[in-house]
Amino acid sequence: MKILRLISRIVVGITFIFSGFVKGVDPLGTMYKIEDYFIAYGMDWALDLALPMAFLLVLVEFLLGAFILLNIRVKLTSYLVLAMMSFFTVVTFYDALYNPVPDCGCFGEAIKLTNWETFYKNIVLMVFTLIIVFTKPSKQALKNTLVKNAAGVFIAILFLGFSWYSYRHLPPVDFRDWKVGKDMKQKGEPEYYLVYENKESGEQKRYLSAELPWNDSTWMSNWEFVRQEIDNSNVIKPHNLQIMSVDGDNMTRQLIETDHYQFLVASHNLNSASDKGLEKIIEAYKTISDGDIEFAVITASLEGEINHFREKYDTDIPVYQADDIELKAMVRANPGVVLLRRGVIIDKWHHNDFPNAQEIKNNLHSNE
Repeated sequence: MKILRLISRIVVGITFIFSGFVKGVDPLGTMYKIEDYFIAYGMDWALDLALPMAFLLVLVEFLLGAFILLNIRVKLTSYLVLAMMSFFTVVTFYDALYNPVPDCGCFGEAIKLTNWETFYKNIVLMVFTLIIVFTKPSKQALKNTLVKNAAGVFIAILFLGFSWYSYRHLPPVDFRDWKVGKDMKQKGEPEYYLVYENKESGEQKRYLSAELPWNDSTWMSNWEFVRQEIDNSNVIKPHNLQIMSVDGDNMTRQLIETDHYQFLVASHNLNSASDKGLEKIIEAYKTISDGDIEFAVITASLEGEINHFREKYDTDIPVYQADDIELKAMVRANPGVVLLRRGVIIDKWHHNDFPNAQEIKNNLHSNE
């Protein structure tokens, strides 16, 4: 039983520490997931609590995992883990049945699980948790109460500081698609097919648009157009972002794959974006934007909000629209900036860390 209890402590402790860490490294992502749950369960009134709950959740997870693994305050910790596992097992069972939120986010962006996979994972963890609760604990690593309390406070402060840093800047570890150094260019092109039907027999034939016998007048007189089909099977897209102009033109590849240095300023909501951050970015746009250095704001805000933004900051910076979920995944800041050239991500910044114009010039020259 001692060995079984030890294995259980290791499994539960490491799982809780890992879960707390991957969510703590990205507290905004954790907040977004909690907001998804609030909306799915009709708790819109609680949306303002999502951020403090994100910090509290990751802290509790990390502390419980550390205490279980280090064998500190064994009895209290084991019962708290049991209570937490019981609650989340019920929630994930409901999610698996009714799918109100497609991904529970239990391991942040690091590991994606379906709702059923999450439920089965929780069942396994519950077994290990019950073993911890109902077996005799071994000697605690720290016996002195003052030392145990000091250890708990130290771990809490250290982890909260880490999470706060990740919130005020960008996550030190990026588990999402838009990583520095990644090539975001689309690979392959869609194939366009035209389907025609024989007027007499009703037979249908499918042609690549370039292979249609346009010049055969006899064939064209006997066949009529039915529909167009698009085959994307050979197209590889490293992201799901779709950037549209206010006129409805798709600007995604033009902006991402340009030969110029392209600063994409992501702001899912211009009204709630940091004023200081926007001012810093717009000043850089006014100072260094030229033929080889381009800026563009991408937002989910509506046209009226975009016009208000232009008037407020007296700027003609190009503004495009995209889905807010994709913008939140692109960079964890409002606003945040992604620098690309020929589709490759050169750098990313939280608005708190965006460099001044001279620093940008120096960095760009050093990359050439």
